[in-house]
Amino acid sequence: MASGSARIHHWVPQCYLKGFAKSDSKNAQLFVVDGFRGTAFVASPRNVASARDFNRIDADGVAPDHVESGYAKFESLVAPALRRVREAERFVSDEDKNLILNLIALLAVRTPRMRENIRDFHERVAKMMMSQVLASKERYAATFKDAADAGYLDGSEEFSFEKMKDFVDRGEYSIELGTTRHVDHELKLSDTVLQLLGKRTWSFFKADPRTSGFITSDHPVALQWSDNRPRGTFSSPGFGLHGTEVLFPISSDLLIAGEFGGSSERFEVSEKHVAAINYSLIWHADRQVYARDNKFSYMGQGGELKRGSDLINDFPKLFK
Repeated sequence: MASGSARIHHWVPQCYLKGFAKSDSKNAQLFVVDGFRGTAFVASPRNVASARDFNRIDADGVAPDHVESGYAKFESLVAPALRRVREAERFVSDEDKNLILNLIALLAVRTPRMRENIRDFHERVAKMMMSQVLASKERYAATFKDAADAGYLDGSEEFSFEKMKDFVDRGEYSIELGTTRHVDHELKLSDTVLQLLGKRTWSFFKADPRTSGFITSDHPVALQWSDNRPRGTFSSPGFGLHGTEVLFPISSDLLIAGEFGGSSERFEVSEKHVAAINYSLIWHADRQVYARDNKFSYMGQGGELKRGSDLINDFPKLFK
């Protein structure tokens, strides 16, 4: 990678996270609840929702930081758009709406959890195929020969059927996907999601100033059934399905919700409504929740109003 290139890449932009801090200055601080570690702490947006070389690519004729640089340019446009929408409590232009929807589409698919799900899928498929190949010595020999003929093996490597079968049966290996593959998948998938987001009608929810405000997370796009029905393997909501809604917090005092049909409206919501929305946002988090402080409210499983300081103990019940 070129000298001077940023190595720490954010999957949730800092310019977005600052909208949930007490101050959006360069010294902005977030209250963080980490459900994976069972801890709570204060951190800068710079130090959360990030990983080393998360968007690094390896392609001929393309700089390793090409995609990360592109994201940086995009975020320089998104930052003022977020500010304008927050101040006006509406989309002030089609350009701002397009920028915000592009941000939502990216955040919906660009997460470590999504990458792990994809990697796990490829691993399960690969292991299933290996079991099929090793169903007999004859099938294994034919497959090995095809691989050698195609140039994938140089002919000097020898892997006996017995050795390979023992290796596969023990299952002491994993299948990894390169970052380039993940980035390519995310860019293609986000474009599909963007088209579907553009077909939704977006309403604005303003948190009453007396409330503790909205939270966000390391996966801030909440996709759910509009009637709050349970989701499962065969009843999960999709971005193209009617009867679903997409929740996206713009800042601690403003959230937008997109549904198919209807008209765009503006609502001022009470503490109870904010708490119910925050519950949905927490449920969709990957591992971390971000807020101004530990006083934010969320709805408990029994419908009771709870505070951010309670969340560490609730994560085993609320987190997946």
